Amino acid sequence: MTRAASAFVYRTVGADGVDAVRPLWEKLRVYHASLLDDRSPFLFEPRKQEILSKAAAGKLRIELVSATEYASDMAYCISTVSADGCGEIDSMFVEEQFRGSGVGSELVRRALAWFDSVGASSKIVTVAQGNERAVAFYRRFGFLPRSVLLRQKHDNEV
Repeated sequence: MTRAASAFVYRTVGADGVDAVRPLWEKLRVYHASLLDDRSPFLFEPRKQEILSKAAAGKLRIELVSATEYASDMAYCISTVSADGCGEIDSMFVEEQFRGSGVGSELVRRALAWFDSVGASSKIVTVAQGNERAVAFYRRFGFLPRSVLLRQKHDNEV
């Protein structure tokens, strides 16, 4: 589904706009749970606090995207640069009906340009296990797997 670039509106908000991503983040959480066959309670508030505290020592960029024919935001990208200069695409999501439209690629290009403009010394992104489409997507931008993090599930996790 290719759409004209003018069909999308990109806007950058500050840390005070982080709550605007919540509806889309919830959809991302459901998507990840289906990939991982996991019902772990990845909740918005703890993730929000994690991103805000990481950004407090460095820099934060939140970009939201809406489509002219779509009443609400349909994509977002949260990027941070830590105090030690590591740029990270912390979270990104595009509504399924808009995937393949170039929105995700544009969000990554904008995040990478921002990393360069603020002098990030390295750039990373974490992809959920099993999300091979995302691995292939980020590979197009030069991101390559460097390690695999294994996490033991605790008894109190669902």
